Amino acid sequence: MKMKKTRTLAGLLAITFLVSFLGAGCSMVQVNPEKDKKQAVAEVDGNQILKESFNNYLAYYQMYFDASGETFPTGTEFTQLKKDLLDDLVRVETMTVQGKKDGITVDEAALGTEATTMMTNLKTSLGEDKYNTTLATYNTDTTSFEAFLTKFVLDNNVANTLAANYDTALKADPSKELNIVVGKINGQDVTKDIYNYRLANEEFLAFYQTQKSLATDAATVKTANTNIFNTIAEQNAMIKYAEDNKLTLAQDVIDSNVASRQVFVNSLLPGDDTLQKYLDQKYLTVAQFRGFQKLDAKAAAAATAIQADLTNKVTVSDSALKKYYDDNKKSYDTSTVSAKHILAADETLAKQIYEEAKNVKSPEEFNALIAKYKTVDGVKEATDLGAFAYGKMVPAFSDAAFALDKGGVSQPVKTDYGYHVIYVYDKTQSQIPTLEEKKTEITEAVKTKKGADAYTKFTADLLKKEKIEMNDIITPLEAYIKQLKTDLNVKVYENRI
Repeated sequence: MKMKKTRTLAGLLAITFLVSFLGAGCSMVQVNPEKDKKQAVAEVDGNQILKESFNNYLAYYQMYFDASGETFPTGTEFTQLKKDLLDDLVRVETMTVQGKKDGITVDEAALGTEATTMMTNLKTSLGEDKYNTTLATYNTDTTSFEAFLTKFVLDNNVANTLAANYDTALKADPSKELNIVVGKINGQDVTKDIYNYRLANEEFLAFYQTQKSLATDAATVKTANTNIFNTIAEQNAMIKYAEDNKLTLAQDVIDSNVASRQVFVNSLLPGDDTLQKYLDQKYLTVAQFRGFQKLDAKAAAAATAIQADLTNKVTVSDSALKKYYDDNKKSYDTSTVSAKHILAADETLAKQIYEEAKNVKSPEEFNALIAKYKTVDGVKEATDLGAFAYGKMVPAFSDAAFALDKGGVSQPVKTDYGYHVIYVYDKTQSQIPTLEEKKTEITEAVKTKKGADAYTKFTADLLKKEKIEMNDIITPLEAYIKQLKTDLNVKVYENRI
């Protein structure tokens, strides 16, 4: 999807934007000024767009940047700016020609006043001298510039009206948009309806994670489109695999998945009316959206069934059981330690606390240290933790606490939270269950882990087999303008700018 790098005058008419550019303005090569500005830089339906118009557009941009206190682009950014402005001139002229063919009219008096106000504001912001100097820099003058700006404001309004009319027509017959093929998966068409649904999900996720709209830069768009096609391919493959292998898709899993998806979307867009207003941008109805949600849920149920099937096929050796038991033996220990601790943010303070705590003989003496240090800067916590099993605390803390005898004090123990000085005031010892006693539980744990690993490999291998082809995906308006350019025999002479 081609993303615009420069905001056009159409955008500047409505909003103020901030962009960081490099360098200062540039001077125009003026070999034969009058001849140069009368050459055509584009043609639309036989109508020429003269370089004079392009020069005026550049002059407007220079004035806008100067009035806004922004640095005008140079180098490659200036080259891109010129291309974008020519593209915008062609876009507006193309849509204006078609708009007039369609009988679109605008309030010329009101728009003329708007253009006059814009020019007055520019003169006021820049000053008369700067205003005229900028025009001279771009080989134009007040009469030409003001005529251009007035015409552009009028034409842009026609273009906007044409765009609105096209959008209305599409909403009346969304199939024209939704049936467009945007790519193929294993030779099967991917149409805009499911693409738009998946794009909506990408936008929902981005907003949920960042509280911001999905970015529109080229890299983000490419990533989103890749995610969309991979998801469609994976879901199709999952459902087909489940059907081919006669795996039962649990209805409760489908229902639960649909419900959770609807709750999530409702948290972002409460109520069907709000959701429909959003979906209008995608030319989808709430009913269509929910139909795709059911397809998502079916794919999720297929994934659950496939993972369960892979897990059931896992065989577990005695050596794997023993290794798992040995690696997790401490977690089966129900023995407890009762401890108090003082947690310091840095090691120096922790060592100071330890020097006072190492000779503590009773819980009451350690309580006195807790009272002394709990309000000291750098002490994050000073408290009685009570009784806890090994797995309740982070490993480094538990290792140190369980290694102490009753009445023992640890040297500073580092964890992600800081440095702990631990005092153990009680211990209970329990018998650790044998491997045989835990065999059923361990077998299920090992099968689950191996099943999860097998499923991860399965999905990766599945996508490798999928042949994905993505078209150049553009917006409905971009597609309409592209078609208009063909219909109106648009020619662009970029080398002349």
